[in-house]
Amino acid sequence: MRGWGLPRPANYIYGGTTMKISEMTNDQATQALIRLSGPFASICDDDEMMAILDEVQKMRDSKGVPVIKAIAKILPKFIAFGLVKHKGDLYEIVGALLSEPKNKVGGLNVAQTIQAVKDSYDDVLASFFQRSAPVTMNSAE
Repeated sequence: MRGWGLPRPANYIYGGTTMKISEMTNDQATQALIRLSGPFASICDDDEMMAILDEVQKMRDSKGVPVIKAIAKILPKFIAFGLVKHKGDLYEIVGALLSEPKNKVGGLNVAQTIQAVKDSYDDVLASFFQRSAPVTMNSAE
């Protein structure tokens, strides 16, 4: 399998080419979303994880802290808590991105894993969502 649960070419070597999201067919994207939905739901349903993320908004609202700085402040806590409580969910997400079974993710090379996950990031798709973001109207207009 290639990244996102897609068939691997015959000469596939771990850390090889990862398919970009925008190259997927609807069927391939559906399969990837099915695999990702469970672990994402588990993380999002965790009140403690969401409370950590809420700290970013609270810092921005009460102290005017820039979002990057607020994220940097909570990131160590978020990662530590997430890896302890949601390791299986995170491995399932990474496994889906790399088309590896969840039980193999722990034994993969970390540098190759990070590179493969980065390779799945899609500038075309990200640009689409940035352009498609809703524009808020100024009440004075």
